[in-house]
Amino acid sequence: MLAVWASATAVGAQDTPRHTLHMGASIPLATDQPLSSKTSAKGDMVSLRTTADVIVDGHVVIPRGTRAVGQVSAARAKGAMGMSGQLAIRPLYIRMGDSFVRLGGATGEKGSVTAGAVIGIAILTPGFTGRSAMIPAGTALEAFVERAIDLPAVR
Repeated sequence: MLAVWASATAVGAQDTPRHTLHMGASIPLATDQPLSSKTSAKGDMVSLRTTADVIVDGHVVIPRGTRAVGQVSAARAKGAMGMSGQLAIRPLYIRMGDSFVRLGGATGEKGSVTAGAVIGIAILTPGFTGRSAMIPAGTALEAFVERAIDLPAVR
């Protein structure tokens, strides 16, 4: 009896209308926590969230606030003689039930000091270092769908 119920549930799930989220579709994201080149390393996972509903054919397929996963794609700590830190993240995916929406795109930050300041201070203070790169919580990041996927409406 249980096998019959499971089979009927699977058939019912397939009858749910699905909407195609096309390759290249824009997904607005934001960082959940602040990131710094001082503490982040290449390969670290990063928590992101959607900042707006993603709508296909008039139906919300990814609601605002849905968690997304990104990764630190480049990180360099500040260095001597004014060398600034660098930090870049890239979105990886959004999980919607059993489906993964593969994402592409990138954002980065480079801590900087003006060239004149670096030259002037480096001559006077040999121990001068650059600034760490920072990406504050809530930093906007536009991601793009890398592969078309069919998703059901969530509301």
